[in-house]
Amino acid sequence: MGIRTLFFTALLAVTTAVQGQVLLADSALTIPGQTWIVALPFELGVDSAETFSFESPQWTMNNRMAVQFYSGLRAGVDSLNRAGFEIQLVLAEHVEATNTYRMEVNGLLQSYTPEAFMARINRQALCQTGECKIIGPFRGDASEVLASLSQGVPVINPVSRKVDVEGKPYLIAAASMRTAEISRLAERAVAAQKMAPNSRTILLLDGSANDAAFLEAYTAVGGNTADLIKRNYQGAATLDASASVGVFTRIISLSDKVLVTARILNQLRPFEPAKTEFWTLGNVLSSSALDAQLLMRQPLVWSQVERLDYIQFRRLDALLFEAAKTTPGRWEWLGLDMAWFSAYMPDLVPNAFEGPRRMYQWKHIPGGGYYNQSALIYRYDRKNGVQAQWTPSMDYGTELDLSDDGASTDPLGSPEIAPKLLEK
Repeated sequence: MGIRTLFFTALLAVTTAVQGQVLLADSALTIPGQTWIVALPFELGVDSAETFSFESPQWTMNNRMAVQFYSGLRAGVDSLNRAGFEIQLVLAEHVEATNTYRMEVNGLLQSYTPEAFMARINRQALCQTGECKIIGPFRGDASEVLASLSQGVPVINPVSRKVDVEGKPYLIAAASMRTAEISRLAERAVAAQKMAPNSRTILLLDGSANDAAFLEAYTAVGGNTADLIKRNYQGAATLDASASVGVFTRIISLSDKVLVTARILNQLRPFEPAKTEFWTLGNVLSSSALDAQLLMRQPLVWSQVERLDYIQFRRLDALLFEAAKTTPGRWEWLGLDMAWFSAYMPDLVPNAFEGPRRMYQWKHIPGGGYYNQSALIYRYDRKNGVQAQWTPSMDYGTELDLSDDGASTDPLGSPEIAPKLLEK
């Protein structure tokens, strides 16, 4: 692999905050080694009653999400190691039904309670020097248990959006908390109202906890809730367009129910499309139950925790395709994202980071751990299409020819690393 191609794959792994480290890739780049214990619900099945090995063809992984996530993680680690990192993977299976862990010991699977599993990790020399981290398990409560037993090893939960980090200083909840999208919508609404003080902001209340979360976030960033026109939108409630004639109006729905969103869109027919914006949560917009013509009739503003355009990163898509042997989906991308985030978290304090899949902005609980509070805002209108309402520090979509003449351009041109097992 040419040096310039190596630099490109390394560059994709970082944001502007850490690019200075990667600029050394043209010389002898040495980065201290790290050991990652990957504890995922693989649902291992052994085809033979004889010996077992993670490198043996006699076993199968039956949990599709875990396999896909690990494929993306492994692709990211391979790329990072070619860029000068020294990351070793230790595989463990988290058995969700019993909250136990299985690892290979002398060619056989051995089961561990969370206490025994964490005790084994705590006494490893690498882990005692802070060069060790645990990625997983998927379940939030299982990660909480491990973190409460840790003696300094960070536990990164990669996917659960319900993780309690209070009182657990070594726990890092990497997936954005459930109220992140609501908080970002509120912040955006405050800015929009201040920029157009004569506009109207109608907040549809459905009596859920989302209402309070929005109002709290709205106030926290300097918004005056008296500027909001609050409407109870439950049961057979309707929207009145008469007061909005000639006035720019943004209508905000915090409901995650698709049928409620469909009813709102239908009732927006009398509103002037050019002077009306519909604000909502991104998870409801993907439903096929929504009428596309009504959905795109007026501009849309929504929040979501994962990027829309990650599938357009063609070089990264090729990297994952090679690892997964099929078209990569959400879980492969999430694993890739987690590999790069983890590599640039050198100690117990996670960095703010922008990956190809999601962003990481942290809130620290005093005496506890960290949780991600980032969400992205998108806007759609017929003229400009979909626009991200933030400026990325890294353009993952840019296609550049960074290979040396005559050198291989294959980003996967070096041998894969093999997972390493903890010493007994």
